[in-house]
Amino acid sequence: MNRWRRSLLLLLLLALLAAAGCAGKSKAQEAVLAIEGSGVETPVEVTLEELQAMTGDLVEDDYFSINTYGTEEYFHFKGVWVWAVLEKKASLKGEATKASFVAEDGYTATYTLEEVRRDDYMDQQDPGKKYKMILAWEENHQPYDISEGSPFRLVIGQKEPGDVNKPYWVRQVVKIVVE
Repeated sequence: MNRWRRSLLLLLLLALLAAAGCAGKSKAQEAVLAIEGSGVETPVEVTLEELQAMTGDLVEDDYFSINTYGTEEYFHFKGVWVWAVLEKKASLKGEATKASFVAEDGYTATYTLEEVRRDDYMDQQDPGKKYKMILAWEENHQPYDISEGSPFRLVIGQKEPGDVNKPYWVRQVVKIVVE
């Protein structure tokens, strides 16, 4: 076999090995949520699959929103109650008082742990309806595409009628910082 053919075969073999190595899931494709900060005993990472397995704490509902322009609309979300995630997946310290939800682009929304724990956020169109703050991975019956970024979205109902709540939703949450 001449030198040219050996080089070509070697390159093909290397290309096949590289392709095989890329076939497995990378950490970015696993959809991992970090929970860290001075308010937790030990930082933890939770996968999408682990959150989806929290069957007793899953939420699927139509959330009412008002944006800063006054547009009102409903979105159907499927996710998990944030308080249950913090309570069951992270060891919170007694002095912890707030949680910040940080997106891939650095956008951050901060809430007190009392706000995170609430299960009575409202919908001004249906005052009898009660919502929890959730981390959603599905919107309008479509899962978020992991190849486009973190598949977690923080969603919260209204605190009172007229509450402009949509700006407090956080797309592509990558970590929760508890302090």
